[in-house]
Amino acid sequence: MSLDLSSDRLAFHLRLPQGSWDLHALNQPGMGIEGAMMGAKWIRKTRTMSWRGQMKDATVMHAERVNSSLGESVQASVRWSVPRSGLDFKLDCALLLSAPLCLWRLHIGNVSPEPVYLEHVEMMRVGRGRKGKVKPFSGWMLPMGPADREEPFGAIRLHSSPGDLAFFANGWQSWGYTGTLGPEDRFPRTRLGPLTRPMRVNPGTPRPRARGHFASDLFAALGDRRWRRGFVAGFLSQQQAFGSLEADLDALEPRLHMWANADGIRLDKGDSFTTDWACLQPFDMDEQDPLGPYLDAVAVENQARSEGAIPVGWCSWYQFFDSVTQEDVRENLDWVTKHRSHAPLNLIQLDDGFQEQVGDWLSFKETFPDGVAAIANQAKEAGFQPGIWLAPLIVRPDAKIIKGHPDWLLRSKAGRPVHAGFIWDSFTRALDVTHPQVLDHVRRIIQTAVNDWGFEYLKLDFLYAGALRGVRHDPKVTRAQALYRSLSEMREAAGPDVTMLGCGCPLGSGIGIFDAMRIGPDVAPNWLPAYKGIEFPFKAEPDFPSVRNAIRNIITRAPMHRRWWVNDPDCLLIRSTDTRLSEAEVQSLATVISLSAGSMIISDDLPSLDRQRIEWLAKLLPPLPQHARAIDWFDAAYPSRLLLPISDETGARFLVAFLNWLDRPLIMDSILDELPLPRMGACHAVDFWNASYQRIEAGIDSPMQIPAHGVRFLALRPVQEAPAWIGDTLHVSQGMAVRRWRAEAKSVRAQLDLKRQAEGRIWVALPAPPLKVMLNGNEQDWREAGQGVYEFDASFEGAAKLEISWD
Repeated sequence: MSLDLSSDRLAFHLRLPQGSWDLHALNQPGMGIEGAMMGAKWIRKTRTMSWRGQMKDATVMHAERVNSSLGESVQASVRWSVPRSGLDFKLDCALLLSAPLCLWRLHIGNVSPEPVYLEHVEMMRVGRGRKGKVKPFSGWMLPMGPADREEPFGAIRLHSSPGDLAFFANGWQSWGYTGTLGPEDRFPRTRLGPLTRPMRVNPGTPRPRARGHFASDLFAALGDRRWRRGFVAGFLSQQQAFGSLEADLDALEPRLHMWANADGIRLDKGDSFTTDWACLQPFDMDEQDPLGPYLDAVAVENQARSEGAIPVGWCSWYQFFDSVTQEDVRENLDWVTKHRSHAPLNLIQLDDGFQEQVGDWLSFKETFPDGVAAIANQAKEAGFQPGIWLAPLIVRPDAKIIKGHPDWLLRSKAGRPVHAGFIWDSFTRALDVTHPQVLDHVRRIIQTAVNDWGFEYLKLDFLYAGALRGVRHDPKVTRAQALYRSLSEMREAAGPDVTMLGCGCPLGSGIGIFDAMRIGPDVAPNWLPAYKGIEFPFKAEPDFPSVRNAIRNIITRAPMHRRWWVNDPDCLLIRSTDTRLSEAEVQSLATVISLSAGSMIISDDLPSLDRQRIEWLAKLLPPLPQHARAIDWFDAAYPSRLLLPISDETGARFLVAFLNWLDRPLIMDSILDELPLPRMGACHAVDFWNASYQRIEAGIDSPMQIPAHGVRFLALRPVQEAPAWIGDTLHVSQGMAVRRWRAEAKSVRAQLDLKRQAEGRIWVALPAPPLKVMLNGNEQDWREAGQGVYEFDASFEGAAKLEISWD
């Protein structure tokens, strides 16, 4: 007996009673997963028990077409009981008809009189991996039947011939390493042990040490770099459990393992647990949007809040840190108000440093004699959105709240407070978010910040503390359920109109809660990780604050933007003093943040910026309307080639960025060969940061040097019939300034408007040298920049009229 589901692109086959299953990509011959198994592990009467695969005497509810929020699908269910376990199981399976997605979830119910403690639920185990890598499923095995003796781990088929496997790993929370790793790589892991592990590691996800052996959270992608195809595997949400994945990149027998962490929750008689939907999606890694179907399904499942305005503003943290004063904020607010016509910002966000202690949020330092409500009022009166930083789920050990409410702390089995990470030079504590009084406390903090202080933007940080392992007040909820419920309470307390930014947050838990989400490690005024100015032994830390680590995650998590939330790449640091960043490193950070199209928050002391850096800031505003993609996202742990096609009033162009991660300059011979662009005989190239033009011919080397840790940021346009707008340094888009472009027989007229004061250089292609270049009635000097290309400098405020004539 078997269960079969099919769509135009996928076929699912479940063998009964063995319980193994296959999934084949119908439009990719030879690609599929065969003989995958499921399972579960639990404790009953002090005995560890487990089940894998067998569905003896199963009842099949036959396939039918169902409409849901995800669209039309073919669904079926299977029910069965495992002998002597005291548990009933139900498997729901679905194939979407509008997208290449296979979904399944497990329901587990306790029908025995004794409580059961559910440890984890295996959603998929397939492939043998290298000898010695596959550990047996721990626990007392119940009878499995013939499936366990035949091929218990099945096989992953990506192509008929072995290729070059790679694994895209996603970190647990905002700061976690995210990127693609190959068989010779080792999984990036912290070397700081208990100092940082609670902050960065999901307790249910392993941290492998061997080469080619990796882990991931929420989702991952296993693919073949040679044949350019693979599978996305993951969960559509983390409302019920944190999902983990593990892979072994053996070329002949790769292994993929995916499970839901049930965290030992107690199921009394009649209780049940349902996993989040697990998901598989085949993909072509060279498509424009290879992860799109999975990411879109996650957004729908969680009712993502992704359509809000892009935050553009100032944050106090990376200049003043926790020594910020009321006067520092006011001085920067005055600067933003004064320079609004040049560098228009709309948000003023106060970060850490105003509160008496982390955990004691309602009392203030002496450096804030007027409290924080006065700052919110001043920001609003000046026309800005006021924002504030809070970390409501974590406390310092010397906070007054601990002395008054020791029962609020999350504790270990030994009764000691759970360690939440070494932060603020102390070993911090986590609150137990299943305690009703803790939830009341969290609601009160959020409501005070919004209703009493008047803040309209909340940056909520260190949220992973609500999901640490420990003995909870309510033993019937998983870590994921506990965190998701507490985040939902925060959203309800804030109200639907307050902008909420999540930070240090397990990603899946925040979808549908937050309007924006930090998607990488903190930036810092240094390229490599360092602590109090010391790089060794921190420089190899994969998710420690640094510009290098931040840029990597901004790139690798870019596809989440405007799907799950607005991506928050962390702050732009553009200053030239009080920093260890070189000019090239600042330009790299500014380029990648701009190409992310996410939040644009600067965190310098604005009155101290020199004129050049103010101009750099202005040229990034307003933010780009869409994000770039990394074309080498699956080929390198640190992608270096970003591409953004744009089409507007000036025509079609490609914004491209080439990053140099090396500690020395890099020379590229032919940039067109590095990009998947339409065939162009020749193209115009305008270098944004160097304010220069060159013509690039196909098949002819055009050497280009990129400084160490630097970037070359170009606008490429095919050489076509003149007249044409070629590029500019008015705005990072190299074209958004043009609202109207009208060419006539011997002239061209353009309407320019960036809704701010603008200055920079403009390049145009003309059929003959200009007779006159007029900007708002004033004649401009021009220069020949190349064959039929002319450049001139421009400065204007608001709307401007550009007229160019030739003979």
